Amino acid sequence: MKGVKSIFLKNFIIYSLVVMLSFTALGGAFIYQISRYAARERESALAAAVSRASAYTAEYMQIAPNMIGSSFSLQAYEKFYRNSVMGLADNLDGILFICDEEGEVLFFATGEGCYVHEERVYAPQAAQEAVEQKGRFYEMGNFSGLLTSPHYTLGAPAQSGGQTLGMVFASLPADSSLKLFANISSTFILMIFVVFLVVLAVTYAMVNNTLRPLRNIAAATRNFGRGDFSARVAVPKQRDELYALTVSFNHMADAIENMETQRRDLIANVSHDLRTPMTTIGGFIDGILDGAIPQEKQEYYLRIVSEEIRRLSRLANSMVEVSRLESGQRALNRTSFDISEMARRIVLGFERQLTEKEIDLNLDIPEKLELCADHDAIFQVVYNLIDNAVKFTQQQGKIIVYLSAKGGKVQCNIVNTGPGIAPEDIDHIFERFYKGDRSRSAKVTSSGLGLYIVKTLVNRHGGDIYAKSGNGQTEFCFMIPQKI
Repeated sequence: MKGVKSIFLKNFIIYSLVVMLSFTALGGAFIYQISRYAARERESALAAAVSRASAYTAEYMQIAPNMIGSSFSLQAYEKFYRNSVMGLADNLDGILFICDEEGEVLFFATGEGCYVHEERVYAPQAAQEAVEQKGRFYEMGNFSGLLTSPHYTLGAPAQSGGQTLGMVFASLPADSSLKLFANISSTFILMIFVVFLVVLAVTYAMVNNTLRPLRNIAAATRNFGRGDFSARVAVPKQRDELYALTVSFNHMADAIENMETQRRDLIANVSHDLRTPMTTIGGFIDGILDGAIPQEKQEYYLRIVSEEIRRLSRLANSMVEVSRLESGQRALNRTSFDISEMARRIVLGFERQLTEKEIDLNLDIPEKLELCADHDAIFQVVYNLIDNAVKFTQQQGKIIVYLSAKGGKVQCNIVNTGPGIAPEDIDHIFERFYKGDRSRSAKVTSSGLGLYIVKTLVNRHGGDIYAKSGNGQTEFCFMIPQKI
């Protein structure tokens, strides 16, 4: 659970940081663009006012000296000039400073009037920068101490014929711009905060929903560790990687549960198959040793003991064979041989049993049928199937062994009469230790591994095997490729 929590926290923190940084970058870019736009608008308004004021000032400074001696005309022209500058200041809603070429302030104009500065005040640095930067001065400050609050100030020389006659500076209060910036910033920060909370909630729900299958898988694995293999994980509706992971996990859980069931069945079946003959062997030997069994019957019971020992040997050999097959230790040694001759030899080995049970055997096999496969493996397959048929065929029953080559495959059918296989057992008879209906095999000693080994060997040859039962007979059929 700690691992899942760390994954959740890491993903949640990463998503949150990405969202926060994205909104911060977006907000910064937005505020920057708004500020730039406001600055351009402000600078454009200052530049327009300075341009017109520079034209008025250059004309005034060029004409006014020539009007000395005519006081009325000079006063009238100066009044006209001041009104013009005042009108520009009023339209700008700011302040205009008119300076000589040295930077001494001659007039300052607002929307209320144009005044002569009472004291000799200079702005030499501003004037010098305006000239050096080819008619351009711009700052945000108090304009050499002439202003009591921060202003945006733009200045340019008033020139005529390439000669600088004076300087004109236009100032706008910075308070409005700062207030605009503060309002935009506060609004955007509030918006970011609200959206960020919403995004955090959505991110939390999304990450939590994404990791829910992982939590369920972790819980299921803990149950597995306690020996409970029944836990399964709900499959997500959305078909994504987690869907595939969940489906794979459930399939793995099914396989583990089946393996555990098989393990328990294996222990139970092996214990049963070992206990029964060993009990029989022990009982008869004890009876012989303590004299409970008469001497004339000892040979009879010793034969039973011998049969039980061989039964134990067959069980041990079958289990070793299953282990070799499942571990892949038994490699196929393919050779070419006559499977018809093999079938005839196997049938001859069951001659005594066939005679005792008066079984009618019908061999429907070709004279010769070549097959390229592992000789010992195919021998074991055919032997086990015929042995199975002989065991379950009743007295005076019938067995048919059929061999043919069809479509590049060798087909072998073994049919026997008898009680048959129950429909509920037909799909399980090839499983390990499965013995099906106990009444059908009550008198038959079997380890329950023969058909499992048969199916495994057939499948390893790239073939298939099936069984069907009904109408008083049972048929096993396997097909394997005739050549590699």
